[in-house]
Formats: sequence, C-alpha cells, structure tokens
Amino acid sequence: MSIYDEGAAGANEARARWALVAMEAMGNETGQKGEAYFPGTLEVGEDVIREVAGDLMANLFHLARLNGVDPAKVVAAGALHYFEEVEEEWQELEQNAIEAAADELTEDFRNRGLRELETFLKNQEEK
Repeated sequence: MSIYDEGAAGANEARARWALVAMEAMGNETGQKGEAYFPGTLEVGEDVIREVAGDLMANLFHLARLNGVDPAKVVAAGALHYFEEVEEEWQELEQNAIEAAADELTEDFRNRGLRELETFLKNQEEK
C-alpha cells in the first residue's frame, strides 16, 4: 500500500497525519497534550499548531545546529517539499478536471452525432 493510493491529495493528508503524530509525541513530552490540544482529528486549532508545531520546529533547529546543519537549510528543504507536494495535488486536480470536461464533450458529441446520423438515415430512407 502506497500513500499515493488515494492520489496526491490523499498523500498530502497522510503527510499531515504524520505531522500530527509528531506533534502529539512532542506534546506528550512537554505536557501539551489531551483533547484540548488534540481532538483526535486533523482539525487542530491554529493556536495549538502555532504552539506545539513551533516548539517542535525549534527543537528540530536545535538538533540541526548540534549536527552542524544550518536551520535555515531545514526550513528551505521543508518549504521545497511542501510546495512540490501541493503543486502535485493541483496538477492532479487540473488533470481530473480536464478529463471530466473531455468526457462530457465526448458524450455530447456522441449524442449529437447519433441524432444527426439517425436523421440523415431517415432522410435517405424517405428518398
């Protein structure tokens, strides 16, 4: 099973769930836990995301710095991944919309074409 089984949007939702797991683990260590923080869905309050994710990011920056990695490079890498993944989702939505429009036009063309063909054949029979 792949995170792409549900398309790009499903993959990005899986990534959001992974982030939530990381935030909950962080909250368990720091006391930022419970239903007030994490209601059991992806619908987490902005204040919680800013507080807990902010703490988690700061701690990732400390880890990066202790390993000789500039925290700005971590931010840049994360932003790059995020924008590529969102772009993939938009491209998939666009492709689905194009395919749906093409299917609709094809069906319309078939319907009109069949009616016109039937009319033509009837006119030929009458001659």
